[in-house]
Amino acid sequence: MRNRGINPLLQVDANSSRGYKNKTYLHGQEKVLARRRIALWLGSMIKGRALLVLGRVSNLSTVWSNCLCAWILSGGGSNAVFASLLVGLSFLYVGGMYLNDYCDAGFDRKFRPERPIPSGQIQQKTVMTLTLLFFVVGFAAIAWTGLHSALYAIVLLGLIFAYNLVHKKTKLGVPLMGACRTGVYLVVGAAGVQGLGASIYWAGGLMFLYVIGITSLARTESNLEANSFAGLAMIVSPLVGAVYLASPEFDATVGGGILLAVAWMLWAFFRARAGGKLIVGKMIGPLLAGICLIDLTIIAAEHKFSLTVGGSLMAFFVIALIAQRRIPAT
Repeated sequence: MRNRGINPLLQVDANSSRGYKNKTYLHGQEKVLARRRIALWLGSMIKGRALLVLGRVSNLSTVWSNCLCAWILSGGGSNAVFASLLVGLSFLYVGGMYLNDYCDAGFDRKFRPERPIPSGQIQQKTVMTLTLLFFVVGFAAIAWTGLHSALYAIVLLGLIFAYNLVHKKTKLGVPLMGACRTGVYLVVGAAGVQGLGASIYWAGGLMFLYVIGITSLARTESNLEANSFAGLAMIVSPLVGAVYLASPEFDATVGGGILLAVAWMLWAFFRARAGGKLIVGKMIGPLLAGICLIDLTIIAAEHKFSLTVGGSLMAFFVIALIAQRRIPAT
């Protein structure tokens, strides 16, 4: 009787076919998993960038510039103390920027939907959690450097909260923003060997004028109005103050600092003009980077200039410009 079973050759072919299908299926699953990994990686990259945008970290080197200026004017001191102040004030700055987006979430949903919170890149409550964390870490880093710096850090935190709570409701936000920058000089100066003195107060006051000038400009329309002229006057005023500080010993470093700052302001101004109008938004980033040049001019006017300090301040200026190409300054 013939064997009517399955032909062994056909059985082998069937097994091979099943094996091939299994391999194809596994290969397809691997592709799916690879795509998911790439999607997760891209998602984390996007979220990471959202965190940088929230913190406006492109301006962070201008805070370092303020710290270095105040440190030199207050006589310097321990490198560990200065490093801790840099870290602490960086965290306070980023925390303040996070708080700004948290408080402005309703406004941004209407007028700036591309910001991280309204665009859904991060939840509003997560922003507040990170804000409080940054404030705690920043204050702790400052507090161990000394009681006076800790007290000024508390004042600075109060100014940060006040600014973010009122700046969309009242013009008081303008001087409050300037006061926040002045607070950086007081925190650092209080930790220096010589402590707070006239040099620190002058530097903080001149930076106050410069920053409220930028803030005033940022609140105006995209044309030349009375407020725009007032803002421009405030921006120039620190240079006049530097001339007063330097006299009667007005040397080449002071003149060089002033000329560099003026040239940068003029470049920012003409770059922002279009059709006879001043497009304010195009000026703000360059002027914020110019904070480093104002610090450089103040250091020169106080006759504390050195190649190391000048080179560091210029490096902070360049870092701000490069960072602003990737992360919006405002």
